[in-house]
Amino acid sequence: MKIRFGLVLMLALGLGTAGCASGGAASGDSASAARSSVPGGEALAQGERPRQTENTRAAQRHMDAGDDAEDPAEARMHYEQALEAAMAAIAEDGRNPLAHRQAALSNLALENYTAAGAHFDHASGLRPIYEFEDIGIRERAWIQLYGLAIPAVNGGDYETAVGHFENANAIYDERPEAMVTLAQLHAQLGNHDAAIENADRALAIIGSEKINEMDSATAALWTQQAADLPMLKAQVFSGAGRFEEAAAGFRAISEANPDDVLAMRNLAGVLIRMGNEAEAFGVYDEILARPGLEAADFYTIGVGFYTGSEYGGAIEAFSGAAGLNTNDRDAIEMWARSLQLDSAYAAIPEVAARWIALDPYNQNAYLVSAQALNINGDEDGAREMIGAIDGLSVDVKDMQITRMGTGGAIVSGSVMNKSLAQGTNVTLNFTFYTAAGDAMGTVAHTVSVAGENMTEIFQVEFSSMDQVGGYGYTLTGG
Repeated sequence: MKIRFGLVLMLALGLGTAGCASGGAASGDSASAARSSVPGGEALAQGERPRQTENTRAAQRHMDAGDDAEDPAEARMHYEQALEAAMAAIAEDGRNPLAHRQAALSNLALENYTAAGAHFDHASGLRPIYEFEDIGIRERAWIQLYGLAIPAVNGGDYETAVGHFENANAIYDERPEAMVTLAQLHAQLGNHDAAIENADRALAIIGSEKINEMDSATAALWTQQAADLPMLKAQVFSGAGRFEEAAAGFRAISEANPDDVLAMRNLAGVLIRMGNEAEAFGVYDEILARPGLEAADFYTIGVGFYTGSEYGGAIEAFSGAAGLNTNDRDAIEMWARSLQLDSAYAAIPEVAARWIALDPYNQNAYLVSAQALNINGDEDGAREMIGAIDGLSVDVKDMQITRMGTGGAIVSGSVMNKSLAQGTNVTLNFTFYTAAGDAMGTVAHTVSVAGENMTEIFQVEFSSMDQVGGYGYTLTGG
């Protein structure tokens, strides 16, 4: 990326323009103009005087030549020579602000953003007026780097995006947008400390007077981003195993926003992991008492109760999820398992039948049903279930759905070969359903089975603009 110092870049990506400084000159000769236009400029102009030397003059000649060069290789050669001359000027007089400024501009042209930012800071520290003269150059470089990062984010290349965003912050660290995105990306990548650091840096800017310098749209965006960061921080703390900090974060969000069910769910989940089941169950009970819960709320609460061995609560929650999503295979399975662990055998056969209808090659579904039928005194029904198990050529296990926020879903699982010849193809014909149980579409996935009692893992993706309520499958072949 070649940055010409006099070039005015167009603002992109919806970034606000108010507060974006205009470009400064590349030498120290504009100080008098800045003093006349900046309130308090006379005071700001105080500091070390820029001193021209043979090395600073050589640095300026090479920067000018680099700006004028059409050939990128020739331009780079001149910027490298400019940097060499600027560093020589710093070696002979480390308190010459002009030398540091030239080192900053040369490094910027060479895309050495961390070094450029450090030299810009050093130059303005020695001569404060430079901060006003150079802020436009730095902010425009930030915008260009931000623009380079966006396609990488959209393409899922998070490592490349992180590099661009970090370069942007190295050259200009007075806008929070890149920090917010970095916090999210580092959270996705499992870089917990970096995620927290960037979130805190963003919150510090948004909470400062800087927001008053921005246009109303940008200020509103910053405020919105600030509102989302406490949740992100709490989730990162949880992912890092820093449960005390995570619980404090989720609790603070819940107290500030009593209607935030997600924060309450997360708080209870962290409390479970901390071993504080009693408080967690109290939070879950409070959520369950609320009207208008979604299926995801019920399911997550069910998992929490199940993890904490509170099976009565798990039964209520999983049945609630299956009530809203009629063919939610995962919720129905967990409902049946919770009933089994709670010794509620009378209720199991009906629920297990729903499980088997959606998941007909899952051996565990028949076992749960067989046990309950036998305890209930239905020996014929139990023998029928055992016979069905013996008739299974494969065992489909570990099924789980991941619903996409924009619609569609991914189902993962495994197929264990019970009696087929190795290499036999079986096809899982998945049907996906709305919450009400209406078919949305189908996906066929063929698996070549491994040796007997060996397992093959599979993953199936269903594309849709609509939210998926549930799924089931039939099996052909083998």
